[in-house]
Amino acid sequence: MKNQKLVEILAEYLTETTRAILEKNRKGAGKEILGEVINRPDDLEIGIDRIGEQIIEQLLKKHSVRATIFSEPANGNIAIGEPPDFYGSLDPFDNSILFLKGFRHTWYTALSFFDMQGAFLAGCIGDILNKSAWISSKETGAFLFDLESGNKTALVSPLQNTPPKTMVFASYLMSSHYSIKFLHAFWNFIKAMDPKALLYPFGGAHIYGFLADGRVDAYVMFDEPRSEIDPGFGIAKRAGCFIGEVDLQGNWRDYEFIPGKQHGTVGLLVAARTKELRDEIVNYYKQTIQKQ
Repeated sequence: MKNQKLVEILAEYLTETTRAILEKNRKGAGKEILGEVINRPDDLEIGIDRIGEQIIEQLLKKHSVRATIFSEPANGNIAIGEPPDFYGSLDPFDNSILFLKGFRHTWYTALSFFDMQGAFLAGCIGDILNKSAWISSKETGAFLFDLESGNKTALVSPLQNTPPKTMVFASYLMSSHYSIKFLHAFWNFIKAMDPKALLYPFGGAHIYGFLADGRVDAYVMFDEPRSEIDPGFGIAKRAGCFIGEVDLQGNWRDYEFIPGKQHGTVGLLVAARTKELRDEIVNYYKQTIQKQ
């Protein structure tokens, strides 16, 4: 299947999912707790998570394509036709805990498609509240998509070195499940940052849109769930970002999508817009390990 067709499916998914989520929220619905998320003590599956799963299933049937889509919940995988022509990874509602607690910000949905060897084909990250999205594929390139007007604006990622004073360094800090280990390891790195630099306390699948367009310079996470990486990382990687795993000896390995492993985790994930910044973070971590 040509990537252009996948991009059309992504655009439909974004438009329909955004509309349905905002309507559900308008009615005060979507907060019912459906259960725990596998290997995620920090997360819950709630009603709003089901909307994206239902819509992508309908779209795959509508377009008569065979695909297997991996999602976060235990019963969230969607298989349409056998054998599949491609795989997908879906985060139907990124930051659903914020939605559950009544915070109206950082609501996102992310979906990426991969070939049978795990190579990125096309992906999208939808900014639900702003009704906009990042979309990327080899054939179309990367562009910003206005969900109301349908307008597309080519995304040009500023991959030059970022001055230290303006660096934006991100990690998800809202749960102690992640923040304690991160702050312990990177406390001195943060202390050395210029006061004009930002420690951005959010993360997850949507962060790769900010990496792709240059608003975030680096993202670091310990024990990051693959279900938070797979739906969005391909967009940042196609924009030239470096995304990989760092082992306990400080060795780098490029991150790869592995079908069906969405419930696994990555010990240390590092994503950076430049090789220089990636190396600075990895070298800092190596020195921290050696001192322990």
